[in-house]
Amino acid sequence: MLQSPFPAVPPSEERHFAGGGEMGELVRSLDWSRTPLGPSRDWPVSLKTMVGVVLHNRFPMLMWWGPEMIQVYNDAYRPVLGRKHPGSLGAPGEKIWSEIWDVVGPMARGVLNGGPATWSENLALFLNSRGFVEETFHTFSYSPIPDEQGGVGGVLVTVRETTQEVQLDRQLRMLRDLAARSADTKSPEQACHTSLDVLAGNDLDLPFSLLYLLDANGDTARLAGSSRLPDTVLAALPAQQSLSTESGTDWPFAEAARTGDAVVVKDLGQRLHGLPGGRWNTPPSLAVVRALTRPGQSRPSGFLVGGVSPRRLLDASYHAFFQATAEQVAASVANARAYQEERQRAEELAALDRAKTAFFSNISHELRTPLTLLLGPTEDALASPERTLQGDSLETVHRNAVRLRKLVNTLLDFARIEAGRVRAAYEPTDLAALSAGLASAFRSAIERAGLVLDVDCPTLPEPAWVDHEMWEKIVLNLVSNALKFTFTGTITVAQALKDGHIELRVTDTGTGIPAHELPRLFERFHRVHGARARSHEGSGIGLALVHELVRLHGGTLTVQSELDRGTTFTVRIPTGFAHLPPEHVTSAKSQRSLPAGADPYVRDALGWLTEVPPPPGEDGGTPPALDPASMGMEERGRVLLADDNADMREYVGRLLGAHWTVEAVADGEAALQAALARSPDLILSDVMMPRMDGFELLQALRADERTRTVPVILLSARAGEEAQEEGLTAGADDYLVKPFSTRDLLARVTAQLTRSRLRKLEAAHGERLARIFQHAPVGIAILRGPEHVFEFANENYLKLIAHRNVTGKSIREALPDLAHQGIYELLDGVYATGEPHIGRSLRVVFNDGPNQSAREVFSDFVYQPMSDAKGQVESIIVVAFDVTELATARREAESANRAKDEFLAMLGHELRNPLAPILTALQLMRLRGETAAERERTLIERQVTHLVRMVDDLLDVSRVTRGKVTLKRERVTLTDVVAKAIEQISPLIDQRQHTLEVDLPDRGMDLHGDPTRLAQVFANLLTNAAKYTEPGGFLAVTGTREGRELVLSVRDTGVGIDPEMLPRVFDLFVQEHQALDRSQGGLGLGLAIARSLVTLHEGAISAHSAGRGRGSTFTVRLPALEAEAPAALPTPQPGALIPQEPTAVSARVLIVDDNRDAADVLSESLEFLGCTTRVSYDGPSGLEAAKEFRPEIALLDIGLPVMDGYELARLLRQQEEPRPLKLVAVTGYGQESDRQRSKAAGFDAHLVKPLHFETLEALLKELTGA
Repeated sequence: MLQSPFPAVPPSEERHFAGGGEMGELVRSLDWSRTPLGPSRDWPVSLKTMVGVVLHNRFPMLMWWGPEMIQVYNDAYRPVLGRKHPGSLGAPGEKIWSEIWDVVGPMARGVLNGGPATWSENLALFLNSRGFVEETFHTFSYSPIPDEQGGVGGVLVTVRETTQEVQLDRQLRMLRDLAARSADTKSPEQACHTSLDVLAGNDLDLPFSLLYLLDANGDTARLAGSSRLPDTVLAALPAQQSLSTESGTDWPFAEAARTGDAVVVKDLGQRLHGLPGGRWNTPPSLAVVRALTRPGQSRPSGFLVGGVSPRRLLDASYHAFFQATAEQVAASVANARAYQEERQRAEELAALDRAKTAFFSNISHELRTPLTLLLGPTEDALASPERTLQGDSLETVHRNAVRLRKLVNTLLDFARIEAGRVRAAYEPTDLAALSAGLASAFRSAIERAGLVLDVDCPTLPEPAWVDHEMWEKIVLNLVSNALKFTFTGTITVAQALKDGHIELRVTDTGTGIPAHELPRLFERFHRVHGARARSHEGSGIGLALVHELVRLHGGTLTVQSELDRGTTFTVRIPTGFAHLPPEHVTSAKSQRSLPAGADPYVRDALGWLTEVPPPPGEDGGTPPALDPASMGMEERGRVLLADDNADMREYVGRLLGAHWTVEAVADGEAALQAALARSPDLILSDVMMPRMDGFELLQALRADERTRTVPVILLSARAGEEAQEEGLTAGADDYLVKPFSTRDLLARVTAQLTRSRLRKLEAAHGERLARIFQHAPVGIAILRGPEHVFEFANENYLKLIAHRNVTGKSIREALPDLAHQGIYELLDGVYATGEPHIGRSLRVVFNDGPNQSAREVFSDFVYQPMSDAKGQVESIIVVAFDVTELATARREAESANRAKDEFLAMLGHELRNPLAPILTALQLMRLRGETAAERERTLIERQVTHLVRMVDDLLDVSRVTRGKVTLKRERVTLTDVVAKAIEQISPLIDQRQHTLEVDLPDRGMDLHGDPTRLAQVFANLLTNAAKYTEPGGFLAVTGTREGRELVLSVRDTGVGIDPEMLPRVFDLFVQEHQALDRSQGGLGLGLAIARSLVTLHEGAISAHSAGRGRGSTFTVRLPALEAEAPAALPTPQPGALIPQEPTAVSARVLIVDDNRDAADVLSESLEFLGCTTRVSYDGPSGLEAAKEFRPEIALLDIGLPVMDGYELARLLRQQEEPRPLKLVAVTGYGQESDRQRSKAAGFDAHLVKPLHFETLEALLKELTGA
């Protein structure tokens, strides 16, 4: 009998572990002694009980027990573990769930350590339970399991996997978006692009997507778009794929179409190299191919290739998602295709309408040109004395009458064919002789063009049944068409019997026809645009007429062509007459040689080749109807005439040649070459010409600087306001519609030549003005148009921009350095508003210094807009003064001023350092009651205090001049402010034995101000009064309210002020009577500081004196506030400040200062107050002393060697536990910025040297709470 390798659970424990399904059996068979939990018999009752609860519960449960969090779980939980089961039983949770422990571990530990239970809903967890990292979602709770001691022994996990719910909700949202966004798509391609945008938003389920559309034959799939694939991957994909010739590396589209099911592509990495990892940082290895089909649809419209998420198993649910996606895309494509087909039908109708419009436009040209050449000569003849047509005029009229008849006949033929009213007469014909004769009629014209005509029409074994007139039109149209589009080589006309058909081939070596034009070549009204031809004339129905005539013979007309190689038209008609309508067949043979119908075609062809230079000055036998000389055109101008119709060139050239020199050319290209070779005074051009039409010629002329201003008159058969507007918008100066009269033509030409002459005069004036600008002593530039294109820049302007080539370039192109400096925006604003802009000392940086370094330019400038006759801004004139040297000098002066301020701050600090121990020692002596040398000590203390006040004045004036003083305003009573000032100055008043009288109202003296700064103002005024009044003098402070102002005066009976000194008494460093002994002392800053502070309070200060020896009065006016409730205000008296005995302060104080004297005397002062002190003279020793001494308060000098006070404060803060340490900065720097910096560094207070005993005592009491 086999024995279990693991010791069985003792029978005493079986009641706890009985049942529980497979997991119960596994728990009972596991050797728990090998786990941190130990043998199950030793388990606490709470653990045994919970194991039984977990095993018998049908809800998925997991239990973690002990600090190692050993796992026990039930049967319902096993699917969550996947391959981790059964090895996870009895294993630590951190080991089993290592891939998610960073998420769930802290939550579980928190509960195990006594924290509250937790709950998570639909939490994303990436588990590796099935051999790969998988996206899963779970809703679970962590609950504490109590142990026997009343603590937490383990964690109970109840869990429900919600992966399918979350993923299905996500997929349904995508499908809803797909349906909503594709509802308005107008084409299959747009439907694909819109669908791909939606699919790209769900990269969790679709790492990438490809959509292919099938062609109309259903054989070729074309890539319509992709999502989330880089260009490098897309470049490796074929743009299209054939379903009938799929290779091993192609997508399995044929299989997907045949089966209608999904096809899984497993070698994705070999097909698509360099796939991105996407959201999961892991590229997909599988893809699904599905056909885009709808229910009831026999053939797919395309295919979807979707990447499979590397974090999902490709199961039935995932396949259903791919199917739903493909069906939704298929519906979008089908709806878009239905819309597209409907729109295509509408567009075809519109295209037919446009073709008719184009046809009528073309036919208008074809009719108006011969009409012009009929009406013009006849009107001239009627205006002549003889009233007869003769010579060239008669020939011109005849040629164009024949041409007009041919055109009308062609239109009537086509109309009869369209209406089915053609009366054909098919008769037996020697077709070889007929075709050869028709082709040979063009021989002279073809050879004149330098071409070779090859006619190969051997005799046929039997007659052919054709309608003679129709066959003539077939051959004549094809041969004339070949001549029209052939410039070198051969035209071949070959006819032979082949496979029971007579085949006529007309081959040329001409310009050929683009492949995309071939399917529409025989459509009604269709013309190949842009084709090079000998003439632009033609109705556009010639080949359509040939096609219909061949069809009436039961035959076919086909074309083969290669661009720039030539074209072959092939006519095939059956032999015999069985295929023809019997009623139109006759056996009689007509007897005629070369038909007369060939003559118009040949004449037209010869017209394409004829160059008729108009003889200058020849009048053609007809006097001019209008004399341009009578209109001021005395000088003989030069006119360039461009028209592809020889008759029109000859006729117009003859009219103009009587008054101007005329050069005539046959097309726009020749006109352009002639104009560039020698600029004419005027160009007269037809619109419809071969090689380059009139509009293209106009564009080329306007693009070239040499011909940009030459006036151009366009001749066109298109009438109406729209046609004229199109011509003028394109840049033509005038637009003349055919047919036109001689008088109208001459008047238009004369007017344009006159305007041209005036424009030349204007240009000459402009050049003179440019020369003036060029020599101006300032920089000048002209910027034209909304893009600010440089039209002109003089030498001084070019110096500013380092002589860059800017003419003809926009400012953004010419000076890209100006980006992000506000210049472009300024110019845009001036152009848009029409308002000029004036700038002062504008700093601009150019990157054109040595080694592309920055170069600064400062300038004063004006942007002045210039408007055209309609008031629209057309350009901006820039006038710039280079003030770089001045700005540099100003900046250097400002730098020197900053250096001075920094020096004053440093000087104040350095002066305060030695003053600190002196003043502290004196105060200490006074507090100790030492009477030795009392007089000398008092003298020293007074002088030190005076020196401190001078240092404060220096720093104050520095802050005031730099605008660094910030007022801390509050509602304050002027009486309180004056009391504070008297308190500060009372020692000086007592010393000088003055009498001080104060007269201030009890109420109504409120204002909004900084009480400290206002007290400084009045203290300065009182100090000034006390100093400059002989001992025993009288001082008075009076105040009153006058309307909305508070008025306070300080009056003395002192030395007074000379009248010439009064205007300068508030200036810096000014003193009255600066004697060599400087008996009154001071720096002359007090009054200057007082005026600045009063001004900051929106007030005013003034001085008055009747002269020397008659005293002075200083009056301060400040804005008043409305009075609050009355309050009794005590009147301060001099000497009111009575020194108080110091109060004992018990605290441990650390003093760190590199000035040994200052540190030692400060230590003595603090010990006098009752403190216990420790002194260090640098930062490191202070840090060590703090560890040993454990102070409550530390007084730190900021300017310490080795380690400054800021760094020392930071380190002391790090070691201050468990008792907080109060830090006080002690420094000679007392500006607001210094106080802010010390506060930011962690100091609790900021004291400025020298320290006053009372201030120090008050601070210690505040810090200790005494």
